[in-house]
Amino acid sequence: MERIKLENVKNFRDLGGYLTIDNKITNFNKIYRSSLPTYLTDKEIEFFRRNNLTTIIDLRTKEELSKKKNIFSTLKEFNYYNIPLRGGDFPKKEKDIPYGYLDIIDDLDSVNLVFKTIRDSKGSILINCNAGKDRTGVICMLILLLCNVLEDEILVDYQVSYTYLREVIRKMHLDNPKMPKYLGNSKMEYMEDTLKLFNYKYESINKYMSLLGFNKDDMDKIVKKLMD
Repeated sequence: MERIKLENVKNFRDLGGYLTIDNKITNFNKIYRSSLPTYLTDKEIEFFRRNNLTTIIDLRTKEELSKKKNIFSTLKEFNYYNIPLRGGDFPKKEKDIPYGYLDIIDDLDSVNLVFKTIRDSKGSILINCNAGKDRTGVICMLILLLCNVLEDEILVDYQVSYTYLREVIRKMHLDNPKMPKYLGNSKMEYMEDTLKLFNYKYESINKYMSLLGFNKDDMDKIVKKLMD
């Protein structure tokens, strides 16, 4: 995993560098994840041009879009897709977080569109939501599972979000002292329990992808986005 330091975007990083079950490493500059990019410098835009970024998948709701615009939606050279996923609301209890993530996974029609967009992309891909932690984290979990990335690596990819967002989250709690302390966190246990719930309900990533309507050829094409 490599963090990409951008001037105005928190939690921007690469899904490259993760170890798989069969001892391979996911490729860099193929799939990125981030919080909402509202502004990029010319130098940063040039970085994405050089690395063949073609596709942006924004997982936010229409209401979220109306409040803040994704900078990539204004840049015609990039293919911008808004595919709203469930999961924009705060959980009422900390123990509900993995079940909230399972609810995102259960949003089969939207997840199907996300993976179709990944499959059909001609270049590198950026996936974002608002903080780049929950909905983005769940989609990245599914991608890494499909690529046979080790569970420990998937947990690392998830839990580092708090580190990169901590200043924003601390300010959020200072401004809203009655807000539950767990909100904004990305504890390893949240994703660990999500994986247990996923495996109990769907048994395997391949069965889940089949349920979404993808055959082996489709799955191989998606895996090649990160492993080729």
